[in-house]
Amino acid sequence: MSLYLIAPGIDLSIELFVSDQVEKALALQWERLTDRASRDAFCRRMTQQLDSVIPDSIDWDIKEPTPAQVSFAMALSKQLDVAIPPEVLRYRGHMHEFLETHSQQSKARREQKKLA
Repeated sequence: MSLYLIAPGIDLSIELFVSDQVEKALALQWERLTDRASRDAFCRRMTQQLDSVIPDSIDWDIKEPTPAQVSFAMALSKQLDVAIPPEVLRYRGHMHEFLETHSQQSKARREQKKLA
């Protein structure tokens, strides 16, 4: 069986293949949802599950930065007096580049202070 995720606003259509067991369970679940309220509740549960599964499935560089990365970026920003661009706080790939660049600068600055 195939399930489709469709987002017309971004012209997205993803076909997801599920096992026969999942198909049968989903069909049985749908039969049990006899009124609008129970179907809405089921849709909310599915939405909550997808909200956690989809971010785990996307490429690493477009995921949100980790709290540890944000904390480190804030520390580097203060230490080096540099602004953190918005995309750095939005995407892990940009965060990685920011941290690589500025941690090297921080290291060089610390070593210069040791030599002085």
